[in-house]
Amino acid sequence: MLPVSSRCLILSLPERGASQYETATFDDILDCPVLIVDDDELHCQLISIILSQDGFRNLHFAFDGRQALHKAQEVKPELIILDILMPNVDGLEVCAALRAMAQFKNIPIIAHTIKHAPEDRAEIYAAGATDIFPKPVSEREVQNRVYMHLKYARLVKGLKQYHRRLERDLDIARSMQNALLPERSRLADISRSHGVEIKYYYETSDELGGDFWGIDLLDRDRLFIYITDFSGHGVAAALNTFRLHSLIANYRTTPGGEITQPAEYLEKLNHDLFKLLPVEQYATMLCGIIDLGQNIFTYAAAASTVPVKLRTGSGEVSCLDPSGLPLGMIATASYENRTIPFHQGDLLFLYSDVMTESRNQKGQMIGEDNFIELCGRINSGLGRNQAFLDQLMKSFDMLVVRPLHDDLTAVTLKR
Repeated sequence: MLPVSSRCLILSLPERGASQYETATFDDILDCPVLIVDDDELHCQLISIILSQDGFRNLHFAFDGRQALHKAQEVKPELIILDILMPNVDGLEVCAALRAMAQFKNIPIIAHTIKHAPEDRAEIYAAGATDIFPKPVSEREVQNRVYMHLKYARLVKGLKQYHRRLERDLDIARSMQNALLPERSRLADISRSHGVEIKYYYETSDELGGDFWGIDLLDRDRLFIYITDFSGHGVAAALNTFRLHSLIANYRTTPGGEITQPAEYLEKLNHDLFKLLPVEQYATMLCGIIDLGQNIFTYAAAASTVPVKLRTGSGEVSCLDPSGLPLGMIATASYENRTIPFHQGDLLFLYSDVMTESRNQKGQMIGEDNFIELCGRINSGLGRNQAFLDQLMKSFDMLVVRPLHDDLTAVTLKR
C-alpha cells in the first residue's frame, strides 16, 4: 500500500485528458517558495517532510517572528505557514506586518496554532491570515491546504496578468478605432473649401464598440457622409468596423468605384459584407451626398438611427426616414434614395443609438421621441456663438447615467 502522502499526491495530479497548461501549472506549484515559520524546529521538520514527500522542493524556514520577516524579504515566498504562539514577535504581529507590505498583501498565509476558540480564530483572521490549520499537525490537511491555496493563488495571479494584457490589447484596439475617424485638420480643410461647418463627438465605452463615421469629397459641390454601427460589442464588433472600413477604402481606389447614388453604394456594401460577416452579425448605416450646388441632401438608410435636420435658431425639427434592411443580413437587399432640401442655415445631425437607448437619472430609457424633442429645444435656445452639438452634449451629460453601455458618435454638418 502506498504511504498516505503518495496517495494524496496522486489525487492531486491532473486527471487524464487535462490540458498541458494544467500539468505545467501543477509542476509550477511544486516549485513555489514556501516559508515555514515555527519556534519549534521539530514542527518545522515535520511539515517539511510532509511537503517534501508530496513533491514540494522549495521550502524555507524561520524560527521566530523577526527572522520570519527577514526571511520573507529574502526568499519572496508564495505561501507562508505561520506559527501563532512564538516568543518576542508573535505570529499575529508577523501576519499584520506582512499584510502591510505590498508584495505580501495577497499571498496565502496559513496560521498553524493550538488555539481553537472562536474568539482566537477571529483574532487570527483579523490579523490577515488566509486559513488556519490546528496543531498537532495532520498530514493530509497540510498537503491538501498548501496545494489548494497555492493553486488558487496561481490562478488569481494568472487572471490578473490576463486582464492586464487584455486591457492593454483593448487600449490598442480603441486607438486603432479612433484612427478610423476623420482627422480634425482634414475636417477644417473641408469646412473652408465647401462652406460646411463640421463638428463631431466620439466617446468610447468600456467595451469595444462598432461605431464609426466618415466623410469624403466627391467634387467642388458634393460631399459624401456616412455613419455606421455594428451589432454587439467587444472584439467582434471592432473587427467588423475594420472590415467595413477596408471595403470603403477599397471602393475609393478601385476603378469604377465612384459614388453616384447612396442606395447603390449600400447595396454594394451589403453584398460584400454578407460574405464577410458571421451569421447573426450586421450593421446599421446611413450614407448620403450633400450637393451644395443644388441645395439637396440625397441619402439611403439601412436601419440607422433617425437622422435629424434642424433649422438654425428655430425649434423646427425634421426627422428623416431611416428605414431599410441592416447590412449583412440578406445578400440581395435593396435600398432607396431619398432627397430633402439642404439650404444655408440648415444643420444635419447624425448620431449612434446610445443617445436614445441610454437611461436617465430615473432609470428610464431616453427614447427616440424624448431625444428628438431635446434636439428641438436645444436648437431653439441657442445663443450667439453657441454650437448645437456642444450644447446638446452638455444636456445629454446631465441627463444620462454613466458609464455608457456603448460607443457614442454624434456628427453635425451645418451650412
